[in-house]
Amino acid sequence: MIRLCSDLDRSKVLEYLNKDRALNLFFIGDINNYGFENDFQKIFIDEDGETIQTVYLVYYENLLISSYTKNIDQDFVKQLMEDYKIENINGEQSLIDTLDLSQCDKDDCYFCKMIKNPVSLDESVEVAKVEDVPEIIEIIKTVFHQDSPRMASSIEDKTGRTYFIKVDGKIVSVASSTAETDGLAMIVGVATLDEFRGQGYASKVVEKLCSDLLMEDKIPCLFYNNPAAGKIYHRIGFEDIGRWALRRNRK
Repeated sequence: MIRLCSDLDRSKVLEYLNKDRALNLFFIGDINNYGFENDFQKIFIDEDGETIQTVYLVYYENLLISSYTKNIDQDFVKQLMEDYKIENINGEQSLIDTLDLSQCDKDDCYFCKMIKNPVSLDESVEVAKVEDVPEIIEIIKTVFHQDSPRMASSIEDKTGRTYFIKVDGKIVSVASSTAETDGLAMIVGVATLDEFRGQGYASKVVEKLCSDLLMEDKIPCLFYNNPAAGKIYHRIGFEDIGRWALRRNRK
């Protein structure tokens, strides 16, 4: 039986997700930060008796799926995509590969977490304030060809943070955290302008961001699909722990 959850289900859902906290970081972070009862986030569970088989989390136009048994209801996924105008479907790769998503583009990547502390004291790395966001978003648009509309709100409500390096007064390299929760945080939006690449700026920003997170007992995790980026992350102290799938709905 699939049903919509309320805050009464919090402990049950988190108990299920906490069986693999790193893999389910986005779920745990979003639930802890935004809860069960708001307009932009909905959590559904598929139960077999009292046992959860699958968790479906809708966050704005994103759908995240978690199931240790890979028990996904294809018809329900289609219904969610229509009802919530889903643009992106995320989850562990072998799980998402069980779905018929022929209308989606694939974007698979490695999933890793930090296993050693880089301990960065680099004073050239700065912490972004809300007034820095417009310049940072322009870098994200230039590098990734996409927007980051909720960066300012994540800085304000402390669900994430952004660090950067300036050269001659210009921001040239950035990295952010998101879904910060007890013990974990996701690193996203690592970007350096083309003309400033190869000079170690991204490494410095990520090292400082991760060092500060670890000082707060939050283990950083991240995704990557670029082998060159993977080498940098491994050198900093990350280790691959799995594969992650992102499916972008062409419709």
